[in-house]
Amino acid sequence: MLNDALARLTIDQLKSLMRWLPDTSPTGKKDLLIGQISRSLDDDGLRTLWDRLDDIQRMAVAEAAYAPDGLFDGKRFRAKYGRLPDFTVMEDGRRSYYGRPTALGLFLYYEAGCYRLPFDLRERLQSFVQEPLPVRLTPVETLPEKAGEKRLTVRCNEHDATIDLLVLLRLTDQGKVQVSDKTSLPGTATQRLLTDHLAGGDFYVPPRKQRQRSAEIGPIKAFSWPLLLQAAGLAQRNGSTLALSDTGRKALASVPAKVLRAIWSKWLKSSLFDEFSRIDVIKGQKSKERVMTAVAPRRSVINEMLRICPVGAWINVDDLSRFMEAAGRTFEVTHDAWSLYIGESHYGSLGHDGYHDWSILQLRYLLCVLFEYAAALGIIDIAYIEPTGARHDYHQMWGTDELEFLSRYDGLTYFRVTPLGAYCIGLRDEYTPASVPPSVRLSVLPSLQVNIADGSLSMDESLTLTTWAEELTDKSWRLDRQKAVEAVEKGRDIAELRAYLQARVDQPLPETVESFIKTTEKRGKALKVLGTALLIDCENEEIASMIAEGKKTAGLCLRAGKRQLVVKLEHEEKFRKVVHELGLGVTI
Repeated sequence: MLNDALARLTIDQLKSLMRWLPDTSPTGKKDLLIGQISRSLDDDGLRTLWDRLDDIQRMAVAEAAYAPDGLFDGKRFRAKYGRLPDFTVMEDGRRSYYGRPTALGLFLYYEAGCYRLPFDLRERLQSFVQEPLPVRLTPVETLPEKAGEKRLTVRCNEHDATIDLLVLLRLTDQGKVQVSDKTSLPGTATQRLLTDHLAGGDFYVPPRKQRQRSAEIGPIKAFSWPLLLQAAGLAQRNGSTLALSDTGRKALASVPAKVLRAIWSKWLKSSLFDEFSRIDVIKGQKSKERVMTAVAPRRSVINEMLRICPVGAWINVDDLSRFMEAAGRTFEVTHDAWSLYIGESHYGSLGHDGYHDWSILQLRYLLCVLFEYAAALGIIDIAYIEPTGARHDYHQMWGTDELEFLSRYDGLTYFRVTPLGAYCIGLRDEYTPASVPPSVRLSVLPSLQVNIADGSLSMDESLTLTTWAEELTDKSWRLDRQKAVEAVEKGRDIAELRAYLQARVDQPLPETVESFIKTTEKRGKALKVLGTALLIDCENEEIASMIAEGKKTAGLCLRAGKRQLVVKLEHEEKFRKVVHELGLGVTI
């Protein structure tokens, strides 16, 4: 209530406020001063005082009047309106936190670390103050060619992501993707390999020669893809080599969009890796104490933000960031900003004022998720510039004088949710990819030789052909029985080869090729693993016969020789129990 708020002020503070109320006299005891102020803020007096506020102060009062508990949220207000209202009067060309109050001090009262509008004032203000319009996210009508003086690079990722997925799965299937056996992160050699194989390469082209003391941007897509495969359960570590899981092998023959949707869904909940660690100039993230927040809640907020973006409309990343703050759609990156630092743990600690603002922590995390993960999966298209000099919000921080950028993602400027993205984040139930014609025409000979007749193979087309054929020259392959059988053995459907060839030739496939495909399909499935079993050697043939023909044991084992028995692993425990009842033991 108003009187309670006034009672918490000192006499000097009350007198300072009364200068805005010409009909009051700043003399007398505290109770008399409070009474004068309270009476001056009756209905007519309140409206008169409201009229004396400037526009931004009125918006501050209006926001508090319609906010829960009358709370004025400074961070949300600044994000929505671009600045804070003036709480103190300018004196000698500057404002001081301890300066004389403006008329706003008669509306908003400081209590427990925040400004609040008394309840009785809220009710009266709502009778003549309109509720502020909700903050809106406004797309740009036309994507500009430049951001500042730098030309924007636009990458449309929808088609690239479907190609990259298959490329990564095939390279993993070939045992070419290496990761750390401790961190699961891809090594430098693997990132170079992936950069060479990804559709269109990575987002930034590595410089031929690194300038002295210049910061390295490094791979982005080539870094995230191995992590995405692991987080989604499509690949698993076998020492330091990634191998496809059963789910990963099935994904090779699945609709790419469905696989990408599953990857995004599972990655949102994965705890395999904290993306914020990629802002590697910020140290202290891996201290023994629990410094960083859980990643899943952060990703969930960003996913929800993508869901409110109009599909196909370009959004300025900074506008999305401001919208999130203004709408209260926020998240925390750290439990303790004092534990994070740049350069030196004391002077460079992010606990200092201005060092842990939204733009330093949350915005950088948002940029990373959008650039390195959402864009890699084709969920968004992006427009970006070089990160060097793209943002200047960190230059006042200690230890940043020589930093060319705070994060490798600083150049991300605009994005738009793709139709594939709308499907992946659950806005649409179906997705139909745009048809992309093959980039090459092939000649398939009865000798099983496949030659390029026109055009050149894309990376995806080359990897597909390499799965089934042996390369003879850079323009010639021969279908290989052993490679094809191994591919079928791993779960690949050889019908994929037939469809691949038929889409790239001008005539029916030769009979020898059709025969190759049919025979390979049969031979690749000629043997089937039913399970893993124990091979047990009995002391003599009599014991083997007794167990193999026994009423309780006959169904638990198979004869595999005069003295040998085979027991399925799932029957081992029961087999041992029955054998023990016969007075026999099983040793290793």
